Amino acid sequence: MVAKAVPKSPFTGTVLPQGPPFWIVDGVAYDFTEWMNNHPGGNIWFQTTQGRDISALFHTYHRDPARLRRVLARYRIEGPTEKDVLPKMGVPPFLMAPEFDASTDLPKLEFAEEGSLLAAIRAKLTAAMPRRAERRHDRAFDAVTWLIGASHVGALALLLLNAIPAWLFVAVVVLTRTALAGAGHYHIHRKSKPGKNRYSAPIGKALFDINYVGTCLIGTDGHVLLHHPYLGTGADVKRTFFDGMLRLHPLLRVPGYTLHKFGIFVTGLPLRGYEVIAMEHARTTLRVEFWLMRAWLLVEFAACLATGHLVAWIVQFVLTLWFNTFLVVASHDFEDATAGDELAAIPEALRNDWAAQQVCLSYDLSVVGNRWIDLFLSAGLSPHRVHHVLPYQRSGFANLAAERAVRAACAEAGIGWERPRNLITERFPAIMKHYLLAPTKRPPLTPPPSNGGPPPPPPEPPRNKPVAEILELARYTLDGWRGRGV
Repeated sequence: MVAKAVPKSPFTGTVLPQGPPFWIVDGVAYDFTEWMNNHPGGNIWFQTTQGRDISALFHTYHRDPARLRRVLARYRIEGPTEKDVLPKMGVPPFLMAPEFDASTDLPKLEFAEEGSLLAAIRAKLTAAMPRRAERRHDRAFDAVTWLIGASHVGALALLLLNAIPAWLFVAVVVLTRTALAGAGHYHIHRKSKPGKNRYSAPIGKALFDINYVGTCLIGTDGHVLLHHPYLGTGADVKRTFFDGMLRLHPLLRVPGYTLHKFGIFVTGLPLRGYEVIAMEHARTTLRVEFWLMRAWLLVEFAACLATGHLVAWIVQFVLTLWFNTFLVVASHDFEDATAGDELAAIPEALRNDWAAQQVCLSYDLSVVGNRWIDLFLSAGLSPHRVHHVLPYQRSGFANLAAERAVRAACAEAGIGWERPRNLITERFPAIMKHYLLAPTKRPPLTPPPSNGGPPPPPPEPPRNKPVAEILELARYTLDGWRGRGV
C-alpha cells in the first residue's frame, strides 16, 4: 500500500510524496530512481514529478516515444496505481482549484505513437527539417539572445555613467527584459543535466526571471511540466497564476499587484527558493543560475538607487512587470471560463487529440508583423502554437522554421490555422478588461465535510467594506514578501 502524502513545506502547505517513489505511465507504475541520473535530459524532471501520472510528458516531450518502451520495461513495479497519485500534483495548493484531484481529473487525451495528429506532425517535420538544420536555428537564436543581453547590460552601464537619458534607458530595458525572458522561456524547456556534483548554472534558464514575472526555479515544473501537457485543464497552473489579484477591488489591483511583485522581487523569491531546494526537493541540484539572477536583479536595483536613478528603475520595473504579466496570459484565452468555441473548431474525430487541442487553445502573437522580430517583442510567443505541439524544440527560430510542417499536418487533419492575434490591439484590451475591471473574486467557500454533514454557513459579509478591502490588499502584498503566489 502506498504511504499517504503529508504537508512538508511550511510557507505554502505544499503536499509532497511520501513512501517508496513511483511514476505512472499509461496506467502502469514505474520506479525511475535508478534511471533518472542517466536520463539524457537530466534528473530534475523526475525529482519534481514523483508521485504523478507522467503519461503526457512521456509522449509529448520525446521525439520518438516508441523507442523508449524498452527503457520503461526495466523499471516497472507493482503496487501503485493511478488512484495513488498526488491529488494536487505536489505544487502549492493555491495554484489549483480546491476541487481538483489528479487521481480522477487528469484528462485522457490521445497522443499515440501512431495515428495521432502529433505523430503526423513529427513525421512531416522529420522529412522537412533535419536535426542539423534545427541545431543551426538554435545556435542563431542563442547568438541573438546574447547580443540582446549585451545591449541590456550596456544600457544599464550607460545610465549609471549618465551617458544616456533615463527615458532611453527605460525604453531599452523594457524591450531587452521582454526579449531575454522569451529566450529564457525556451531555455527552461531544454535539457538540465548537471555535472558530477549537485551544482548547475545553465544561465540561459535564469533569463526566465529577468522580467520580474517568471521564475526558472518553479517554471520548470509549473510551466514545462504542468501548463504544456495539461493546457486548459485543472492541472494547468498558468490559468490561475495571476488570480490572486482578482481578490482585490478593481481600484486596488494595480498598486496591489505591483507591491506584491516588488515583495517577491526583494524577499519573496529567495524565500521560495530556499523552500523549494531545502524542503520540497532536497535531492535536487542547487540551481546556481537561479541565485545568480536574484543577485543580479538586486545589484541593478542597488546600483540605480546609489547613483540617483531610482525613478528610472521604478518606471522600468512597473512597465516591464505589467507588459510581461499581460504577455504571459495573452497567448491563451484564460479570461474565458470555458474553451468551447476553440474546441468546436476541431473535427469531431480529433476532439480528444492532444495536439489538436494544443493548436486550437493557443494563439500566435503579432506586434510589428515580422514573425522573427515579433518572436522577441512577444517574449517568444509569435510561434506559440508550434511551441505547444513541439515543446522539446530548443528555440523560437526552430519553431518558426517548423511551422510549415505543422500547418501542413493540421490542414490534412481538417484543422484550420488561425492568423496571429495582434498583441496590442486584440489581446491586451481583453486581458486588461478581465484582470483590471472584473468584479472582485472571493476565495471559494469551505467544501462540505466528507462525512456527509451539512455545509458550513457562508461567512458574514464585512460590516465595513472599505476596511475589508484595505485588509485584503495588505494580506496580498504581504504574501508577496513571504513568497506566496509565485
